[in-house]
Amino acid sequence: MNDYRITYTTEAGDSFDSIITERTEAAARKFFTSMNKGLGFTVTNIELHHENTCATKQQERDTLAAIRKMVEELGPQSYLATAFQGCFEDAEQNIENDFGDSMKGRAESLESQVKELQEKLRQEIAERQRARDEAQEFIKKLEAMVLSPDDLEDLRQLASDRATEADELAGKAAAEIVKYADDPTGKEFQNAVKQHRDHSRTAEYCRNLLGRVAAVQAAAHAQGRKEAI
Repeated sequence: MNDYRITYTTEAGDSFDSIITERTEAAARKFFTSMNKGLGFTVTNIELHHENTCATKQQERDTLAAIRKMVEELGPQSYLATAFQGCFEDAEQNIENDFGDSMKGRAESLESQVKELQEKLRQEIAERQRARDEAQEFIKKLEAMVLSPDDLEDLRQLASDRATEADELAGKAAAEIVKYADDPTGKEFQNAVKQHRDHSRTAEYCRNLLGRVAAVQAAAHAQGRKEAI
């Protein structure tokens, strides 16, 4: 759209200027004439005042209506009708609420979020792998150590307490997931999912450790009975 300065005179001979926003000089002249029909104004000059001017909301409404009508005339199964699904509604909201929203923008934003989540997942997998490696190394060190029955019982109790604590935290995270389920892309929901996953894995690890400790205790008890005999 462009701004055109229209100079005109009245029947009394007075001269005035008016700025009209339109696509072309001819369209600006036509609009001015239709708006002032019957008033006796005579256009004496018209010149380009400013290029690339924003259209008025009414002009955008009129253009949207014209485009929508043309697409509707092609039929609901046309390629354009399919491509424009949802776009007209976005355009109406943009015009009335001064938005700058679009399906493409939302798709690009969603794609960016997906990439961000993929990167976070990759980092989380790497962190989990490091944690597993550290845990395996710790287990090997434990297996290489000679623990007393009291040490084994302390370790069993610590693992049991940690598993219970992790289960409780996982339960709280599950409640948060339900609470924020209406917004699965929100920070609170995603954080709750991560917390639930972390605590659940911690609880599982502690229970596995409990099983190993119990097996060592059972083996130690059996060895003690054998030696006693």
